Amino acid sequence: MIPDLRPIAHAALCATAALLAVLPAAARGPGFDFPAEVAGFARGPRTDYEARAPGLGYSVVYTNGRWKADIYVYDAGVANIPDGASSPAVAGQLAQAAGDVSTAVAQGIYRGSEDRGPVRVPGEAGARLTCRAFSIDHPALGPTESLLCLTGLRGQFVKFRLSGPAAKQPPKAEAERFITGWLDRQ
Repeated sequence: MIPDLRPIAHAALCATAALLAVLPAAARGPGFDFPAEVAGFARGPRTDYEARAPGLGYSVVYTNGRWKADIYVYDAGVANIPDGASSPAVAGQLAQAAGDVSTAVAQGIYRGSEDRGPVRVPGEAGARLTCRAFSIDHPALGPTESLLCLTGLRGQFVKFRLSGPAAKQPPKAEAERFITGWLDRQ
């Protein structure tokens, strides 16, 4: 007689589900690691955009007291996104993101912005990303420095948006350590 293994399989499935429930959702991003801390930045909440708008993926927030760093992982409906920063697909996404800042000004979300153009992040992250710097006049935060960087990674776009109050002069070296630290864990 063959034993009935259904109760054992059910128990194993319940145990696995319980273990997954213990992990914060932000730590379970599909295919990417979002550790609790990266280079002095603490992980915050995850936002899922995919359910409402396919192709927009999700984001995870990190902060360190000077910078707020949002990491967006998405495909924008694009197939075969190559790794790295030099593809036309990544350049197109960076241009679209820069346009989104202008749109936010036109919609009154920001009081104003200045696209300060392309920047190279120092260190090893600079070779892995394409970046632009912005000065944004945010209604709630006032003058804000913002660094926007993009790359392709494992068939997804990975966008970093680091923002901090201009008065605090957040050092770009902190941004580079955070981005490099996160990318090195992937």
